Amino acid sequence: MKSVKYLVVALLSLVALASCNKDDSASLSLERNALYFSSWEDDSQSIKYVPSNAVSVAVGSSSTGWEVEIDAVNHIITIEPVGTKEEGMTNDDLPKEGSVVVNALNKEGKATSYFIYLYIAGTTALDAEGAANCYIATKPCMSYTFDVMHRPDGTPLDTKSAKLLWQSNYEVVKNASLVGNNVQFYINASEKDETKVLDSNVVIAAYNAAGEIIWSWHVWVVDKSPLLATDTYSNGKTFMRQNLGAFTNSEGSKDEQQILDSYGMYYQWGRKDPFPRPLYFDAAGAYDEDRYDDSSIYIKEVFAERTSSNGTLEYITKNPMHFITNAACVAEGGDGVGDWLVTPNNALWNDTEKSVYDPCPKGWRVPSAEDMSVLKLDNSVDSTPVDEARKQYGWRLSDGVDYYFYPACGRRRYNDGLVENMNSKEGVYPSQPQPWEGYYWTSTTTVDGKAVALYFDLTTTRTINKFFPSHSARRANGFQVRCVKE
Repeated sequence: MKSVKYLVVALLSLVALASCNKDDSASLSLERNALYFSSWEDDSQSIKYVPSNAVSVAVGSSSTGWEVEIDAVNHIITIEPVGTKEEGMTNDDLPKEGSVVVNALNKEGKATSYFIYLYIAGTTALDAEGAANCYIATKPCMSYTFDVMHRPDGTPLDTKSAKLLWQSNYEVVKNASLVGNNVQFYINASEKDETKVLDSNVVIAAYNAAGEIIWSWHVWVVDKSPLLATDTYSNGKTFMRQNLGAFTNSEGSKDEQQILDSYGMYYQWGRKDPFPRPLYFDAAGAYDEDRYDDSSIYIKEVFAERTSSNGTLEYITKNPMHFITNAACVAEGGDGVGDWLVTPNNALWNDTEKSVYDPCPKGWRVPSAEDMSVLKLDNSVDSTPVDEARKQYGWRLSDGVDYYFYPACGRRRYNDGLVENMNSKEGVYPSQPQPWEGYYWTSTTTVDGKAVALYFDLTTTRTINKFFPSHSARRANGFQVRCVKE
């Protein structure tokens, strides 16, 4: 009898615990949480929803100028931009952004609220001239779209959802979601100037039904389009004047913000995935700039030593924020090559055509070693006084006719992924090392399994500064990219 009594008590306790833990809150699964209209005269748009534990769904509140109707039978929310009806006011007096709060109520009358964001804004298709892994957005208060059902080479993707993966400035991109075959999102204006965007780097990802990332794209949000500032070198090749993901070219300015804004994104050789710039212009502490996910939560990069499972294309496609290191390449028994891939793939980038993994915008690609071979560090620049040279954080490289400034952005080290921007070799500096190094990837590979980069650094003695237009480097390094026109 005693054992039966204890069994009954235990069962009652489990039932009570289950009752306490049972979540009876009402919830809604919205098809999307933002709608975009070109004007106040546009037709209505609808959003489907799936309720759970909801006995009713009702409008909690709505911004002025919007009419909302809820079809509880078919689970559809319809919103129409009707504009102002107040005497003496015009639609131009209304804000171009608004929202609707929809409440799902459970049987006790407790409400769970959901926001639907509303915009009167023009829409720009970023892929109107063709697909790429990087798109440039320059206009604020605008809705943007691009196809997320295909890779840039046209290969179909089984995309079930799309959202912001990360952005480097808080709430620049808002409400990214899947609409038909496209991702659609809104870009805010800068608080300091409503006619300009806030410079930012953004990554948007497509997901399958299992919630796995199946492809991702870099959106280069920059006030002045880098396509408007280009240089044609003496070999006939046209290059961007700034690095991929940079907001400007400092051109040797000593202003710390200008120097930092000249830093572009870092790329491991053969990858389309951008990695962030440092928090400080001199890469102090190897701290990364802040980044935020779609819930505006601060996120960090992931660094992982290469293994048979993560050193694959499949893995990095699902994990575009994972920087795959290879410290073991120089350990005892290491091969010295330093690739992030277990099985090398020389076709990820190539010298003859833009590949599907190329990180540059449409019409541009990673340059070949031959494209960059025209550049040199001539004696007039190399003889710049050391103290002056240190302050400019880069070199003016010559093509024999003109000069082009290449910022010294350092690298993300192959062995740990941290940003390093100084030459720390013993004996090179009489005191604490402080200047800088520049590394720029090319698409060219080497016979020893590495890849070719343009490389320079500063020493303390004139005319012996190191400059190699074709430097052999480990592919797990994260270097800058200066895109060349196809």
